[in-house]
Amino acid sequence: MGVAAAERTLAMAQSQGAECDAAVPPDKRTIAALSHQGMPIAFSGTIGMLYPGAASAAVLMLGPVGYEELCLRSTWRTLAEALSQAGIACLRFDYPDLGDALDATEPAGLDDWYRTAHAAADLLRQASGCSRLILLGQGLGGTLALHLAKELAPVAGCVAMAPVGNGRRYLRELAVWTRIVADRIGIGMDADDDTGCAVAGLRLAPARLSAIGGLNLLDLDGPYCDKVLLLARPGHAGDAALERHLAERGASMTTLAYEGYEMLTTDPTAARPPLPTIATVVEWVAQCARASQMPVHALAAARSHDLQPAALHGEGFIERPIRFGPGGRLFGVFCEPAGEASRSAIVFVNAGRDYHIGWARVTVAQARAFAANGIASLRFDTSGIGDSLADPEGPDEVLYSEEQIDDVRLALDVLETRGFRDSILIGRCSGAYAAFNAAVADARVRQLVMVNNERFVWDPDECVEDAIRYAHRSVGDFGATLKRKGGLRRLLTGQLRVGPAGRYLVFRFLKHVSIRLAPVLGRLTKHGRLRRECHRRFGVLAARKVNVALIYAQGDIGMAEFETYFGRTGEGISAYRNVSLATIPDADHNFTHLGAARRLRDMLLETVKP
Repeated sequence: MGVAAAERTLAMAQSQGAECDAAVPPDKRTIAALSHQGMPIAFSGTIGMLYPGAASAAVLMLGPVGYEELCLRSTWRTLAEALSQAGIACLRFDYPDLGDALDATEPAGLDDWYRTAHAAADLLRQASGCSRLILLGQGLGGTLALHLAKELAPVAGCVAMAPVGNGRRYLRELAVWTRIVADRIGIGMDADDDTGCAVAGLRLAPARLSAIGGLNLLDLDGPYCDKVLLLARPGHAGDAALERHLAERGASMTTLAYEGYEMLTTDPTAARPPLPTIATVVEWVAQCARASQMPVHALAAARSHDLQPAALHGEGFIERPIRFGPGGRLFGVFCEPAGEASRSAIVFVNAGRDYHIGWARVTVAQARAFAANGIASLRFDTSGIGDSLADPEGPDEVLYSEEQIDDVRLALDVLETRGFRDSILIGRCSGAYAAFNAAVADARVRQLVMVNNERFVWDPDECVEDAIRYAHRSVGDFGATLKRKGGLRRLLTGQLRVGPAGRYLVFRFLKHVSIRLAPVLGRLTKHGRLRRECHRRFGVLAARKVNVALIYAQGDIGMAEFETYFGRTGEGISAYRNVSLATIPDADHNFTHLGAARRLRDMLLETVKP
């Protein structure tokens, strides 16, 4: 029964645009993997992920927004998978203007968010065969869950994870959060942003902010469902007040501490799914839904002809969510022109653990701009990032790993099966490293764009965790410190004490000096070999006549790596006529501000030609 039903799910997935290994028919193991990973689906101008189950109720997941959503994307995916593995069908999706959804022409309040949630509820009921829903929301999504419980009845229960209790207070917190993140990454407030609430460049329209400001959960007449699970932040007065308010109105309340919340919302690269918290939520939902104990990976009543095609039609582009790679564990969005497309297509590679929309959602804007210029693209998540599952046999850290490079080549396979040739790779930061090395390894790449690249060759003695944590500290500034007041002598004699960040910068400083001196000290030293390997790789691209563009934000920390291998004035790059170098003024490493993002997009459009 399970396999037969899963085969029907696979058929529906294929009709919706999901992809698995095309070379051979999927076996039962592949079918099972696809079913519990979720099925990409498009509806009502957005993209979602539908997960199978056989319980008496299904879960509609209402996600957080903005920077919180960027940080929690992997957690949200992991939670959905855990629900499905417990036998509970669920659906997660993006609100208009956010994630992979279409942009609203003139956003007015939150009405279109509510309409999308209603459409999602209808689709989930139809696909799962469940009339009862459980609404599960995080942050602002938790607020929407409690507000929508009456309209989406019958609702068996609500889960509110760190909900926004008071909209006005939330907007003040967003403003503070915006300044904190801006200070942390070393930029000022965005002069082009008229809201002051664009945390990490993720901007909501003023009309939406105004509507959010009017939300107040203490104004609710009732919970409109019998059971509520509140994951409360320790010491948060608003969560305590909400608990009392809902209990006084007859809700059967379960309130638990939200373990791991602060770490989750600090940084998307540092955030990891809090497995104990996820297990707690799944247990409560399973009890609420009276879930079957039998692990059935099948949608109870899925009929492919009942669902809309998995495509978003925007102005000048069409987008389809796809799964690909071994067992379909990788996820991406294929964006193609509405009209004729060039024979070349782009693969966008993750920067850090920012999922495929990119920091400040810049990758979505870039992909759609390229489609308007006749160039298709695939933005996707490598293993363990965003909407892609980790490889159980892969490394604990995928950044700067061979596996991530292999994932890029799997993305090239997707373009090839769709008839595209002469592929183009675009990556920023660690994504530039993966794109560079994939281009060296794969002759299908004809053009490579590296933005703010920080590594050309990985030093096996360097700790990836330290590099991720401390890489944006300035090695140049540390070198200047050593030159002052006998700093180098004090360091070597142990008189100058440094912490973990300092020790990492010492490592980077000595590596920088050693590689620069490699022509003098000899190629047989470790750093001499790194220098030789870097130039060998550039030589491979030159021999294949791959067009390589190096783009840096003016003054970016990645320039230190460039100068290490090619000289302070870049004289060493002149040996490679296929390589160009450009800088973008008034931009941070992530291109957070609206103007910086536009300047990067314009340079990419100018650099990449069909």
